[in-house]
Amino acid sequence: MRQPLHRTAAVSAGQAIAARRAQYGAVLIVGLVMLAVMTLLVVSMIKTSVVELKIGGANQIAQQNLTNAELMINNFVDVNNGRFASNYLPLPLGSGGPVAPPTGTPSYSPTTGTYTVTPVNVHGGTAGLQVRQIQCSGIRRVGMQLGGTVEHVFFDVRSTAAGSLGGSTTVHQGIRSMVPAGSC
Repeated sequence: MRQPLHRTAAVSAGQAIAARRAQYGAVLIVGLVMLAVMTLLVVSMIKTSVVELKIGGANQIAQQNLTNAELMINNFVDVNNGRFASNYLPLPLGSGGPVAPPTGTPSYSPTTGTYTVTPVNVHGGTAGLQVRQIQCSGIRRVGMQLGGTVEHVFFDVRSTAAGSLGGSTTVHQGIRSMVPAGSC
């Protein structure tokens, strides 16, 4: 049996509407799944950027502390250039002893043999200084016009810088200075 033409068109139109309604639900589900995936990606990127900002901030603080420690050592070496001699750390300033930074308070400990400068305020924190004579020794060199023996005194200069935002850095600098023969 043949169905009338208008009925066939009505059935196929109804099927098309039902199919569209089913598709609208599928599009909604697919859209929600894609939105959830994109939200997870954005949250992941935000967490990654926060971690990178923390790493960058910590690196900046560490670099500032390193700069402050090196600044303290360089200032000490500059103001004492030409003064390094055997056993000069315990001497007072007027007798040829070490020169401290203007704002630091120097002290000498005979038990440890360490010259210490209390921490002073520097860029974004504080930095202290410790100097210790390691050894004094003569090196025999043939052909030298200085009597054949050159003597050197060795120092360990250590500075610890602490930042006002946290963290600390310690820098060691070795110093070798030539001294007159017979000083050691």
